[in-house]
Amino acid sequence: MQNVAMNCTRLLLLSCCLLAQGHAQWQSQYYRDHPLAGKIYSTGDQAWISEQALIAELHETRLLLLGETHSNVDHHSRQAHIIPAWMAGGSRPGLVLEMINYQDSERLQSPAFTLETLMRRLEEIAGQWNWQAYVPILELKLEHNLPMLGANLSRQQLDQFSRRGKCEISRSQAQLNVCQALSQAQKETIRQLVFDAHCGYLPREHTESFVQTQIAKDASFALSLAKAAADDKAVLIAGSVHVRKDIGVPVHLRALGQAAVSMTFMNVAPARTRFEDYMPAGPAADRQEQLFDYIYFTPSDRNLDPCVEFAEQLKKIKQAKEPLIESEVPCGTWMCRQN
Repeated sequence: MQNVAMNCTRLLLLSCCLLAQGHAQWQSQYYRDHPLAGKIYSTGDQAWISEQALIAELHETRLLLLGETHSNVDHHSRQAHIIPAWMAGGSRPGLVLEMINYQDSERLQSPAFTLETLMRRLEEIAGQWNWQAYVPILELKLEHNLPMLGANLSRQQLDQFSRRGKCEISRSQAQLNVCQALSQAQKETIRQLVFDAHCGYLPREHTESFVQTQIAKDASFALSLAKAAADDKAVLIAGSVHVRKDIGVPVHLRALGQAAVSMTFMNVAPARTRFEDYMPAGPAADRQEQLFDYIYFTPSDRNLDPCVEFAEQLKKIKQAKEPLIESEVPCGTWMCRQN
């Protein structure tokens, strides 16, 4: 009993030490002095909570979903700060990444990886991502020898769902039906997000393939996460839209009989100083508690409206004589950077 008490004390001290480090200097340039930067909102408690309280509430969580804006390094550093405290006690949770095709998981299992060689391997597998921004997560993986696993589908597989009407997706013995997973209302929510993400350029009638692709991705993420957690905990690193409880990965996990906690890291905006200002307008506002379990606010890595940033590129596209096919229509807003 004495040894058990000593071990528990050590775990408590470890968690406290990790959290007591506080916020390192924010790396994002904008709105560091925003009143919400660094605050955590619990939708279950409908209250602001501390990091210590967050870790205590996450203690029994087996599947943890962490949403992010991919380009914000502060999101990755806070993830790498919270995960060790959550897993304290000898657990080696699987790090499940949106950015990696699940079929490439075996290529990330070498015990001989250094940060340099791991980043080189990730560049080979998914060179379109800015892996330098993910250094805090990669260092965490190496320090604790955590398995790193892919969650996504290949381009060819996604094309089968977006254009050819494929419905079934499976991993090991588990299977999900993408076509029946969401209600029409849920699909309309995704459709609106896709439309807004393309700054109004993509015609609404051309959004169906994007909706189907989004659902297929989320189903794949859920299957990979459930498989990774078969023997231990698992954490998903993905864009914020993917971890939404009303339309994302949690929907598919529930279909698999799996429960998860969903937390997102959210950029603050200067004109929005209350939690309510960050919730969707309209019908979704009545389901605030269903979007995420926790929201962790951080400074922002951008200070312009994404569509303003993207205006010149959009202008060139609109001047094109022939309309682009859907896969060529760019996406310059928050959904693209988070998703």
